[in-house]
Amino acid sequence: MKNRPIDVIVAILVVLLIPVLFVSAGAIVPCSVRGFYYACIDPLHIPQESGYTREEIVEAYDDVMDYIWKGAEFKTGKMRWSEEGKAHFEDSAPLFRMQAVLLAVSGFFLLAYLLLRRLDVLRPVRFGGLPPSSVGGILTLALTAFVGIFAAVDFDKLFDLFHYVFFPGKTNWVFNPYTDQVVNILPEFFFAVCAGYIAGVIVLLSVLSVAVGAVVKKVEAKRRPIEPADLTESILS
Repeated sequence: MKNRPIDVIVAILVVLLIPVLFVSAGAIVPCSVRGFYYACIDPLHIPQESGYTREEIVEAYDDVMDYIWKGAEFKTGKMRWSEEGKAHFEDSAPLFRMQAVLLAVSGFFLLAYLLLRRLDVLRPVRFGGLPPSSVGGILTLALTAFVGIFAAVDFDKLFDLFHYVFFPGKTNWVFNPYTDQVVNILPEFFFAVCAGYIAGVIVLLSVLSVAVGAVVKKVEAKRRPIEPADLTESILS
């Protein structure tokens, strides 16, 4: 049966949205769940390295998160901050919120796709014999592997490249630890931990997506009605 244009278009959107869903699903916890950072404070020896108590660290971090997610007045606890430092958090806040929006929108679209497939409103489309979920998972794994190799070779360069891409023309993301003391409680290794967590979630979801796609393909193959050509081939063999 020939694929309808609408089925092909939707299937391509599914392939492209799966990486968006998986990346935003991985990023939402480090970006919004404060307990994630709290759990890193002692293992990363942040009090010892920064010279602040755990209570002071939590207070400053909570103030920043309140500013990003609740639009509260910008503060960093008892730590000093500059106008340039504040400007960087102003630039960052929309990105934090955007990944939450992307998670909700991509998740809604993919759930709607699954429902419409279940109701036979949309027909299955294959790319090289693979369903869109498997192709999307493979694409996500490939992108993750590329970024992971880059990070393993030179994480500092990847860190800088990320900021050049998302904050073009800006230099306020390079904090002075004396005028913007909050940077002392956000060591680069913490961001490496965040990246590792995000990559782990992405890989897990991608593998599951590929596996589910393979199972769906097998189930649909068993349900496929017997065509005359198949019957002829079976008799001849």
